[in-house]
Amino acid sequence: MRAVVSAAALAGAACTSPPAAAPTVTPTDTLFYASARVREGGREQARLAESLEYGLVITARPSMVDPTVDAARIEILDSLIVTRDEFVARLAARVGPSTDTDHFAVFYTHGYGTSLRNLWQHSALARARSRSDQPWIVFSWPSIGSGIAWPRDGDVLTTAYRADSVAAVASKGAFAEALATSVAATGNGRLLLIAHSLGGQMVGETLREHEGLRSLLSANPLRAVAFVSPDIELQHFGTVLVPAIQVLTKRLLLYASADDRVLLMSQRVNRSHRAGRIAGGEPGAAVFLGLETVDMTEGRYANSWLVHSFGTRHALRRKSAALFDLVHVVGGERSALCREQLGTARELARGSWMLTDITLPAPSAVTDCPHY
Repeated sequence: MRAVVSAAALAGAACTSPPAAAPTVTPTDTLFYASARVREGGREQARLAESLEYGLVITARPSMVDPTVDAARIEILDSLIVTRDEFVARLAARVGPSTDTDHFAVFYTHGYGTSLRNLWQHSALARARSRSDQPWIVFSWPSIGSGIAWPRDGDVLTTAYRADSVAAVASKGAFAEALATSVAATGNGRLLLIAHSLGGQMVGETLREHEGLRSLLSANPLRAVAFVSPDIELQHFGTVLVPAIQVLTKRLLLYASADDRVLLMSQRVNRSHRAGRIAGGEPGAAVFLGLETVDMTEGRYANSWLVHSFGTRHALRRKSAALFDLVHVVGGERSALCREQLGTARELARGSWMLTDITLPAPSAVTDCPHY
């Protein structure tokens, strides 16, 4: 792992009195990425490219006493564009032999108002909070990337939101290619797909419509597909997408909450209930056959009380309880009853769970849970 030494530490090392302080070591991480954005002059644009860009990005963060609650700022150190074949080879080497089913990769795609750089920073922080060494692959579609995630009635942000919705639909083919490439590199049901917010529309419709991808995943199902805070009309999600997708994955999940302020605005813009906000507000409304529903409303949340109280309550990178559940319970192929065993969630009804606000256990705690 690469160590970054602060300038202050280097300056101190040159002194003879007092003794030099120990170097500050900053944890680094490597993400795999596939981008559907046009790149001009080395900078990505909010337009769909004719072909995918594959690459790796190295990030750094300060050391955190408790990654599940501590705030942190992610720094981008470097990025490398590679060919598709090199991407597959590097990812395959990182995940290891296909017979090693304990190792898997997380494939994540973002929502509204997210630039490529935002995606890298947000995903690196989410991975750190998950406390897992599984590699993350992130897919970037050409969102406007304004950094503002509040679609509001009657102003310019609604226009941006609509533009992003169109861009998400236009990116379905690119997403299908990126996912198929990642399946080829991991194989043997070792890919956990996470779709967040508006990205859930793109993921859901692609999995429903793309015949090539459906054929591939029917023969080699994903480990799990998780829609986190999806900005999708509730009944369409439950009655159309769920039946179409459940045959392509070993496990299909919805992570929703009652207090998501971004999805509240989306409900007003779209004049319909959104799947990602319905679970806590109307218990049982988001329970569909073949779907495992997890209510995140009460789950452990990172950052300050101020951020939690006045923020959007939408970002996955702050939802530590959900990240633990996604990566260690679902990714680890543990039974849903593991949540009750660990105290991380309580069962509401068959197929429906609510996360609790306990201090999250060490990831190794799931080894005592039965497999799915």
